[in-house]
Amino acid sequence: MTTNAARVMHLEGYGIAAGCDASFVLLQARDPVEAIRLRATRLKVFRKGRLLAETPAATAALHLPGRGGETGWMIPKA
Repeated sequence: MTTNAARVMHLEGYGIAAGCDASFVLLQARDPVEAIRLRATRLKVFRKGRLLAETPAATAALHLPGRGGETGWMIPKA
């Protein structure tokens, strides 16, 4: 969501610029507020550019009369 935590801890080489560490967590959320509010699923965890962990995207299904199928909030796979 941000690089502020790394900046506060005075860590060098963190960010989204070329040459940075490339350690990050990819969350299933549309924005930072949704990530916190929904406790977003961690889709992928990278450390120094290497994939360490991966979780399938969460899906939800509606079971209401006249409405059905999956909800529209699922993030598409890359």
